[in-house]
Amino acid sequence: MAGRRPRGQAAGPAANLARPLTPVMVPILMYSNEKIDEVLRAVDIVALVRQYVDLKRVGERYRGLCPFHVEKTPSFFVVPDQGLYHCFGCGVGGNAINFMMAINNMRFPEALEDLAQRHGVSLPAKGSAGSADQGVGKSTLYAVTRKASEYFQGLLWGQTGLAAQAYLKERGLSVELARAYRLGLSLDNWDGLRKFLKKEGFSDQAQAEAGLIRPRRGDPEAGFYDVFRNRLMISICDPEGREVAFAGRVQPGETDPELAKYINSPATPIYRKGQLLYGYHQARAHLRAAGLAFLVEGYFDLLALAQAKIPNVVAAMGTALTQGQINLLRGQVKEVYLLFDGDEAGQRAASRALPALLNVELDGKVIILPPGEDPDTFIRTRGAPGLFEAAERATDILDYYANRLMAEHGQSLGGEARALREAREMLARVPDAARGQLLRRKLAEKLRINPDLLSLGPSVGPRPPVDQSPSPGRSTALDPLTKTILAHVIIHPELAKELPGLERIWPQDASRRVFEELKAQFESLGRLEPEKLRFEEDEEIAALISGALLAKRVDNAERAVVVFREMGQALLAKAAKSERARLAQAIAEAERGGDQETVRRLMEERTRLPHPILSKMKPQ
Repeated sequence: MAGRRPRGQAAGPAANLARPLTPVMVPILMYSNEKIDEVLRAVDIVALVRQYVDLKRVGERYRGLCPFHVEKTPSFFVVPDQGLYHCFGCGVGGNAINFMMAINNMRFPEALEDLAQRHGVSLPAKGSAGSADQGVGKSTLYAVTRKASEYFQGLLWGQTGLAAQAYLKERGLSVELARAYRLGLSLDNWDGLRKFLKKEGFSDQAQAEAGLIRPRRGDPEAGFYDVFRNRLMISICDPEGREVAFAGRVQPGETDPELAKYINSPATPIYRKGQLLYGYHQARAHLRAAGLAFLVEGYFDLLALAQAKIPNVVAAMGTALTQGQINLLRGQVKEVYLLFDGDEAGQRAASRALPALLNVELDGKVIILPPGEDPDTFIRTRGAPGLFEAAERATDILDYYANRLMAEHGQSLGGEARALREAREMLARVPDAARGQLLRRKLAEKLRINPDLLSLGPSVGPRPPVDQSPSPGRSTALDPLTKTILAHVIIHPELAKELPGLERIWPQDASRRVFEELKAQFESLGRLEPEKLRFEEDEEIAALISGALLAKRVDNAERAVVVFREMGQALLAKAAKSERARLAQAIAEAERGGDQETVRRLMEERTRLPHPILSKMKPQ
């Protein structure tokens, strides 16, 4: 890790700017570099990325459409022999840990632990010297959830599940399909699951953190009870097929009106509902093959389509469709057919999907079902041919949205005002300004109004404030010049001997850590090993390193040196300008205070700075 103190003082014109260095704050990682390397060696990065991106082999590399930005020509590469990925379109990149952080919105420890658990690499126990985190580890949560799923499945296919089996048969679901989607059953008692899991070695804390049990009256000292009781159980899996949560449906024939039809697992360290699609693991290969997805709302809607031999179907799990869910489909399909209930709630859900689909440039279409129908009943009565016929008549989602606005609000002055307000609020949810403008123009054409009427205005209310704080795993923006210099040195490692000349003028930002680590490598080894730099916790630096490692060298070695020194001269000029501004402010303050001795000293210091118009640096 970076953070070693510089050795000695820089020579040359940079020495004029010598001042005490501010310590670089370096995040403390809970795992050693050796353990991180062990995890990375265990991961097949091509297999990992292929779970999200359709990759084609091109020589020694693999290429595909970037999952992090919209593109039509592939610029996203995976290089297995270096364990790296990089997009030369949007600049993201790094190793397998960085990929998990970016694709699943994870923090560094979460991504590392997830990969370690999947590939059988043991990590220091929670609370040990090697780990600063507390609570139950993710590997334990995956294990207890998987064991709970096995328990529920065992109950469904035993004698206790005969009534539930009959219900599934009545709904047209085969045993094979129910097993493939890991359906199960929970018993009508208070702690059957808890007792079973205790015998399997799982503590109450592990079960509670997995969302399987709750403390009685909110007090763990009073004991625990099962969250899911007397329900048909639906296992929810992540993209890798690991059980992470459950939904429980009331048993058929239940008459208690106070019982919710479905109860769902709470959010846990391994489960965030808005980041998953039900059935995605089973559907992924079929999505790629078909190039399109049928998107439904409910679990049994999905099961009905899968039973009808329509495997390229996923479900939003009854919640409003999120950008995270749509992102799972990016790179897998080009079209998404929304197949929601024909009632008002289903129509609203289809309309709300518009911004999310637009942000990833997926073609969205809405299949309009007859009144009173839902996907489950429709497919059971009309079969796959009926659905395919309806899909051919599907409405473009933008047309659908415009038609809904006019039908719902009417042609009166008040109705048109309400429609405009709703349209503006929808447009405000599109974060990409360019796409928002495109949508505004097209929507205005369909509504036959002036596009200016759809511009954001006072009637919409203020936009929500943009969070300017760095997101987990992302540094504040690095200076473009320092990024370019670092990349140039990584591409041309023989230039490492030039780094000490820039030590005293290098800015105190996140790039300083990379600079110091490269310098320390050269001083201790006599060479650079940039592939061993450990910056997985910082997305921007990781992308900088991966891009440089995969970039082409300048064939002319002398030219590479000249380019480096030209950039060093530019950095010196930038540092001098910053120092001049600091001294000017200090001189003004001293003059206001009548301290002429300080004014004289500071002005002398300013005269020693390099002139703003600098000659090129000469080779040392």
